[in-house]
Amino acid sequence: MKILAIDFGEKRVGFAIGDTELGIPTPLNPFKRSKPGSEIEYIKKLISEYEVNKIVLGYPLNMDGTESNFSRRIKNFRKKLAGETDMEIELLDERLTSFEAEEMIKPLKKQLRKKKEILDSIAALVILNEFMVKK
Repeated sequence: MKILAIDFGEKRVGFAIGDTELGIPTPLNPFKRSKPGSEIEYIKKLISEYEVNKIVLGYPLNMDGTESNFSRRIKNFRKKLAGETDMEIELLDERLTSFEAEEMIKPLKKQLRKKKEILDSIAALVILNEFMVKK
């Protein structure tokens, strides 16, 4: 089964793709949002290109496990995306994934700006990896 992980951010949306048979997640290029909702068409293209069967969407809870304003926004995005794609979309707690992603790219000798550009997709990679390990 092909799974697309999404790390939904304010400015960029990070993606990773994985195959449950291979068990190896791979980060994809992040999408820089030009206007609200513009990422939906891009996601549709990824679904078609990679023959995605399921989507895992990062769900940002507060450290105490409660919903935040942004997590409610993610639920609304999930509902809209599900309506536009007819895909099964599972939410996965993404607390500390950005921190883990930052730790993963620390050794890279790239400029800070470049690191920020790939951070969202590395966070999506962490989300997908956690999902695949739990399944």
